[in-house]
Amino acid sequence: MPPTKNTRAQDFEASDRLGLAMAPTVPEPERRKLPRGTSGLPREIVDQEQRKRLVVATAHVVAEKGYAETTVADIIAGAGVSRATFYDLFKDKEECFLYGFEKLSKAHLRDMLRAMDPSLPLPEQFLSGLRAYLRRVDADLSLARAFFAEAESATPRIRAEFALRAQEMRVRFGEWLREVQRYHPQAIRTGESEILLMTSGLRGFIIDGVRSGRPFTEKDARKVCRFAFACFGLYAWAAELESIAPLNE
Repeated sequence: MPPTKNTRAQDFEASDRLGLAMAPTVPEPERRKLPRGTSGLPREIVDQEQRKRLVVATAHVVAEKGYAETTVADIIAGAGVSRATFYDLFKDKEECFLYGFEKLSKAHLRDMLRAMDPSLPLPEQFLSGLRAYLRRVDADLSLARAFFAEAESATPRIRAEFALRAQEMRVRFGEWLREVQRYHPQAIRTGESEILLMTSGLRGFIIDGVRSGRPFTEKDARKVCRFAFACFGLYAWAAELESIAPLNE
């Protein structure tokens, strides 16, 4: 998996995949202006573009200053929109943050689920889904640094939404694990607590990588898989990953 550099061009590409495509935040003389109302553009199109600007600006400011220190003034300055426009679209910075967080987390989960093709062997399903998730995090790094790494230390409402998205991942992992246990009786029987431990560890690993700016690699994906397989008694699967190439080098 090639390294992902954090550039304005990649911010544009990432936001485009999320349905947040917009011109990157640049100095005022270079900023692309929206046509004014006399252009005849439908109101919903203009509103959508303004939301994109505000969400990506929020990501930049939160990544730099943290959620608590970010103000609406910071966001509208970065987005190049008026305060009135902001409050037409969002009640406050929390609602703007939640909008971006929901877009990002749903897109990442969607990529993971698509990659976990049921026609693949069970160990490959897990590895394929994890690869897709980590690649998406890398591609959206500047957004993930704000919306993922800051979510757990933000407001109660944001933390609740973060917990809800984490629960969605636990549900999918639990479904996969039940299939494993159905066909592989040697797998250790587990409950919600074990699944919570596994997914919480994965989330912490991902957030640590996002905060460091270090791109995830194929070796990272295989290490996580080996750990997960070993945790649930699937030692042959873990050994097979190790045999492909040493994971501790």
